[in-house]
Amino acid sequence: MCEEKDPVTAEEPSRGAAPELVVLSDLHLGEGLSQESGLYSIEEDFFSDAAFARLMEHFRERHRGNPDGLVVVLNGDIFDFLTVNAVPALIEEGTTEIVVSPQEEKFGLDPTPENSVFKLDVIAAGHARFFRALSLVIGAGHRLEILRGNHDLELFFPAVKERLKEHLVDAVCGADREAVDRLVRIHEWFYLEPGRVYVEHGNQYDATNSIRYPFRPLLPDLPKDRPTLDYPLGSFFVRYFYNRVRRSNPYAPRVASFEQYLGFLVHYNALDLIQVGREHYPFFISALDPRGKGGTTRSSRHDDALHEETLRSLAETTEPPNLYREISDLKVHPLSSSKLGLVQQMLNPLLRRLLWGSGLALGILYVWLIFFNLSQDPDIPGGPFGRASLLLLLTLVTTGGAVWGASALRRRLGSRRDVTVETCRERAVRIGHAARVPLVLMGHTHVADLYRSPGGGVTYANSGTWVALESQWDRLAPGSRAHTFLLVTGDCVQVMRWNDGARRVDDVPMFDHSPEGHSRWFFRPKKKTAAAPRV
Repeated sequence: MCEEKDPVTAEEPSRGAAPELVVLSDLHLGEGLSQESGLYSIEEDFFSDAAFARLMEHFRERHRGNPDGLVVVLNGDIFDFLTVNAVPALIEEGTTEIVVSPQEEKFGLDPTPENSVFKLDVIAAGHARFFRALSLVIGAGHRLEILRGNHDLELFFPAVKERLKEHLVDAVCGADREAVDRLVRIHEWFYLEPGRVYVEHGNQYDATNSIRYPFRPLLPDLPKDRPTLDYPLGSFFVRYFYNRVRRSNPYAPRVASFEQYLGFLVHYNALDLIQVGREHYPFFISALDPRGKGGTTRSSRHDDALHEETLRSLAETTEPPNLYREISDLKVHPLSSSKLGLVQQMLNPLLRRLLWGSGLALGILYVWLIFFNLSQDPDIPGGPFGRASLLLLLTLVTTGGAVWGASALRRRLGSRRDVTVETCRERAVRIGHAARVPLVLMGHTHVADLYRSPGGGVTYANSGTWVALESQWDRLAPGSRAHTFLLVTGDCVQVMRWNDGARRVDDVPMFDHSPEGHSRWFFRPKKKTAAAPRV
């Protein structure tokens, strides 16, 4: 176990040491702030451009004069292409050759290269200060490592990668394009520092957002001159359903994993969901059609062969040789590859709620009828007083049973654990052993996390999100899950947060979920040592 240091007071890393890593994920930059109206898009999630710029300035100052001492890692879902619904015709007539269909006017542009470049332009225009902060980091000589997530899968397209670099150059007057090409790398899957750290977004371990072919996430059977991304189910949900809910209620809870989607569907305002569903049901029907063009993650022999060929070629150039194949085998099978499975998973929480509620109501009614029939028996001792007492007991039992049953039902339906969080922990330990690294870092779940494997061989950490979330931690330590990131110094990782009001980096309180942690605190208290004699 590494010795954790306070980054506020710790000495600056010495030159020649392993670079310090600042790892962020799930910022979800959307259309941002309109330069004309001064208002934010109603689907926007990221309102912290200024805070992010000050965080980057903090680490630039910390590593002033030591360009090799800092690496900034943007670990997926930094740019939220799914929530960009602007179309060219609604911005400036005649500025683009993009043809917008009626469906795209309602739900945003399809994920083709030219459309995705346009969306990135919209994001950059709405978040100019964010791009400037990154450009200044590069200008100071620090590396920028960028990974794809499920909300910025569009970074797969070479044209989008090129436009991203252009925006980083344009963000600061006089920025060096050669420096951007040299210091900015956009990874197809994960970032690895051999023997030290492995970084991956984490959507591959979530059935709703897993990508069948991460090296070529394209819909099959489409013309080569119009490649289109094969969105996973979660992206389809956001584009055709969740964005519409957000337009009617921008304060709707943010969701990331399948369990959170189900919780959203079960607990959100039913009338709003019915209204949105009524307006959008043709698109849900098309999603369930086996011939559908979105949210399908279908397999094909051609794509299977290409994927296998890519794995073979990577095995010859990576160390350990079979790392890509082993990690590919760990990913969760996409949920939407089975239409029947998709329908079952979507209906399960509603059916569970209906069955438990019906069973509780029938049980209470049955007990009530038994006591009521007994109260009508003329042979009950005490006559009218005895029958009144039995009716009073009936009322108390019925009321108590209803309260207990409702509480038990709420606990039962509300105790659904987030399987994706636990899956990421389990996969991280296996990845650490496969990659031969002590640190495995992820994002995606929106849950800041720190977990050490039994025996301490692998430490898993999750950077959380900068999206505003309602969390139980707000009751324990308000604000402790805002602006979180991971700080890797040497072979130690810490979950930190940027305290923008105080202009400093703070620790994030974490619970010890490891088996050793439970046994240490609850079953094996430390032995008391003799007190030192007073002088």
